Amino acid sequence: MEPNATEDHAEQKSPTRNRPSKKQLSTPSVLPRLHVRPWWFPEQELSDPLVLYIESWLADVIFGPNQSLLPELEWISQALVTMDIVDSGNLAEITIFGRPAVKNRLKIILLNLVAWHKENRHIVRAMKMKEREELLKSSPSNSNNLPEPVQKAPAD
Repeated sequence: MEPNATEDHAEQKSPTRNRPSKKQLSTPSVLPRLHVRPWWFPEQELSDPLVLYIESWLADVIFGPNQSLLPELEWISQALVTMDIVDSGNLAEITIFGRPAVKNRLKIILLNLVAWHKENRHIVRAMKMKEREELLKSSPSNSNNLPEPVQKAPAD
């Protein structure tokens, strides 16, 4: 007898096993982020975290929508990172757990990203303003584009 014969027989007996149920649970659009210590992270490093405060719009830009880039950042840096919005949504509190050298390196990286995004924001604004000024200069003024007034024909 073949080893797969019992599996084939089981599939023939109960065809409803392979059918998807009508009542499937829908997955939530945003999965909650679980704060579980990974197997590779030493427990003693949880005692002394490094805390940074940055503007919340910068945290959204750096960590992505719904903090989607945090797991990748944690894996690459071998540090645990949490982000919480504080001060009525104006500030983001970033807590970094890990070895002292890792915490300092990640702090430097994050602060450099903050500086770059702030500088880039001003450059983008300046470029947009320059484009608008050039557009206004190149387009003729509105008074020149008005249609000629229609003159009434003399009544006979």
